[in-house]
Amino acid sequence: MRVLNSVLVVVGTVMLGSPYVFALVDPPPSTLHHTPAPATVLTVDEIADKVQATYQGFSDLQGSFLQRATNKLSGMTQEASGRLFLKWPGRMRWEYEKPESRLFLIDGKTLWSYSPSERQVMAQDVSGALTTTPIGILFGMSSLRRDFQVRPVVHAGTRDSPESILELTPKGKGLAFKRVILGVDRASFLIRRLTVFDLYGNTTTVELSKQTVNSNLKDELFQFSPPPGTEVVTPLKPTVP
Repeated sequence: MRVLNSVLVVVGTVMLGSPYVFALVDPPPSTLHHTPAPATVLTVDEIADKVQATYQGFSDLQGSFLQRATNKLSGMTQEASGRLFLKWPGRMRWEYEKPESRLFLIDGKTLWSYSPSERQVMAQDVSGALTTTPIGILFGMSSLRRDFQVRPVVHAGTRDSPESILELTPKGKGLAFKRVILGVDRASFLIRRLTVFDLYGNTTTVELSKQTVNSNLKDELFQFSPPPGTEVVTPLKPTVP
């Protein structure tokens, strides 16, 4: 399932990250907005460390996403959008609203991929798998400098940008993606944009907006029970990029 793979390798968001430095000692729920970039010039390692520390300081996060998946061979791009909810440790809910309703939910160990129109849900064991995917960045599970080669992307178009652009190349072998590009807000160190390149040159970009953190999301939001009449499919071998 292309959409399923896109969700897992992203961020984030994500995001890929999950797909966000603030006073992180029990701050009140707040919506994070862009602020002007600081004057201090940070090294790529310093940026990576601040992104890591920021995400590890959150208890939950929610926001809107816009996803664009582009096929290299056909050149066709598919768009999708909806709402994203994350809760540490390792719980995630992607509610796709357009072009059709779909739900991707991780309750901590199982990924539920639910299509209301098809009356079908796929259940996959993903225990421990998030640490090897870009979505692990949003949860603070992936260590940017330990798990990736990190380099800055600097050119005329990025010098005055409010975002720092980082290219991440995984150090591990046998993964389903080649590299990840992060757009990181220079002031807040939130990941605003995440692009994943798979082994075939296809790309999936997720843009995150209207992000709110530490709003005490309820545990029930990350639980799933198949509705009556829904077919449950369990793959013989889970596929987690």
